[in-house]
Amino acid sequence: MKAFFKNFRVFLLLTQFLIITCPIILKPQSNLIQSIDFDSQNRVVYALTGNYDSSYVVRYNNGSLEIWNMTSIYNIPFYWISSCVDNNDNIWAFMQNSLYKFDGSNWTVISLPVNITSYLKYSDLASKNDMIYLSIYHSSIYGFPPIFRFNKSSSSWKTFDATNSDIPANILAGKIFIKGDSVFVSSNKGLILIENDSAYVILDTSNSSIETQAIYSFYIDSNGKRWLGTFDKGLVEWIDNNNFRYFNQSNSALPNNFINAIDEDSNGKLWIATDNGFACLWNDSIYSYSNLTSESIAELKVDNQNKIWMGEVGTGRLLVFDGTNLSSITDVNDEQYSEVPNNFILYQNFPNPFNPGTKISWQSPVSSWQTLKVYDILGNEVATLVDEFREAGRYEVEFNAVETRRGVSLPSGVYFYQLRVTNSSKGTEQIFVETKKMILMK
Repeated sequence: MKAFFKNFRVFLLLTQFLIITCPIILKPQSNLIQSIDFDSQNRVVYALTGNYDSSYVVRYNNGSLEIWNMTSIYNIPFYWISSCVDNNDNIWAFMQNSLYKFDGSNWTVISLPVNITSYLKYSDLASKNDMIYLSIYHSSIYGFPPIFRFNKSSSSWKTFDATNSDIPANILAGKIFIKGDSVFVSSNKGLILIENDSAYVILDTSNSSIETQAIYSFYIDSNGKRWLGTFDKGLVEWIDNNNFRYFNQSNSALPNNFINAIDEDSNGKLWIATDNGFACLWNDSIYSYSNLTSESIAELKVDNQNKIWMGEVGTGRLLVFDGTNLSSITDVNDEQYSEVPNNFILYQNFPNPFNPGTKISWQSPVSSWQTLKVYDILGNEVATLVDEFREAGRYEVEFNAVETRRGVSLPSGVYFYQLRVTNSSKGTEQIFVETKKMILMK
């Protein structure tokens, strides 16, 4: 308790030093597509978390877009969104505390069995027969179940957490992968298998020789090979618990070691979404396509025509790659993205937690002197990312924990980044200031 009050006093001093603001109304955090799926007609269904206070479900078919603004339809605050398609072509979406189902004519809402009071971001939805599976990245950290299962036939819920199953507490739940009767959920504390009403870790550093248990995505290919997309070790083939094969930035052309998604085409090529573009594994070699886009790819799926569909972070673009050309599908309200912003917003960094790099975005409705700095938990400045006059608009910079003004790699921990907008370099008139927290996790 004594240590708590000591740390609390440090936090108070820090907040005074950084002038941290805590807005009541939640603002959008990013512009990304974190879910892509296909229906029986090979139409592309995706969930767009927009930068403009709205989240959408979109169905794309040969140049035609059907758009549902879920924020507007339900007149709710802005929340991050994910989606999937079941075997009857029903569209399912998740935002914060509810599932949403579109049966081809109408949307209906299904409340979660718990009331989640913390603001949630990344999530994943998947369908298996009569079940809809949901994983929520930060849910367990806030004291809520990280994995949910909804039975469509009985309209009943089942949750999985450390209190009712053999999974660790305080996990970061990643992507869901379904193969036959097996349901896998990735996490930062190992790979989880769900069987009937049980859930347990089948792979981590305690039961194998794997170098990391931070797994964000998982895939079993057509030859039965098991692939792990990790937070920091790249793509890993899980041969058995004593043998693993690594493809990373050090030994291959993989553009980034954080693997967001994995899928396979009919030729046996493995397609990989990373935090710096996408890549392909073919005949034991990695081929990078980061020359086509170096943006973070949050989601990747291959359709039945071997087209690779991807969701780009930051732009919110739906991309499609035919093996030769990369195209951008016209997205929701492209026109509004080119307009001058009408308010100040400092967005949450992405990814978060991060190692070693993360991107910070903001927007300013006025031309002004803009300063963006990073501080450690004690209020010491560790990096100045921007300190110059900029026109009104939207901006993004990358912060690398290895390349700091101290010239040394930063240790794991909590850091703060602050945007300060003034009328001049001397800062005689402060126009806007906001600070956000980010976590470096090595």
